Parts: sequence; structure tokens; C-alpha cells
Amino acid sequence: MKLKAVFGVLIAALSAAPSALAAGSAQSVYGGTAGVLQTQVAAQGATASSSNALPFTGLDLFLLGGGGVLLLLVGVALYLVSRPRTSSQA
Repeated sequence: MKLKAVFGVLIAALSAAPSALAAGSAQSVYGGTAGVLQTQVAAQGATASSSNALPFTGLDLFLLGGGGVLLLLVGVALYLVSRPRTSSQA
């Protein structure tokens, strides 16, 4: 029963996280100097040099790996919780 309560608290915390992270206003996120940034990006694109390196996409690989480990741990926990229990009455 304790394990079910722990999983319930974990699920509640994970479901509350996206709404807590989205607490900013749209104006603070999307407002600002969009025209200036667009001209800077266009200027950088025109002067970009070719190289053999891959471009930086901003993908955080540690976050991606952490999510994979978290999914693996949840899968193992669900397996352990859902396996049938055998009673030995001998």
C-alpha cells in the first residue's frame, strides 16, 4: 500500500510540473526585439563559413539521457509492482 502512495505522489508531482513551468506571461516570452534579431540572423547566415562540424541545435543531451534513465526506472518499477505474487504454503 505504501508503494502505491509513493507512485501516486510521484505521478501528481510529474503532472504538476508542466503547469508550473508555464507560469510566465506570453508578452515576456514572445515580446521584444524580434526585428533586430531577425536582421542579425540574416546577416550571420550570409557570412556563415562552411566547416566539417555539425551545427549546434541547442539539444541538451544530458536532459535527453536523464529522461531515458527515468523512463527505464519507471518501467522496472512497474514490472516489479505488476508481477504476480506467489504464496508458498508448504
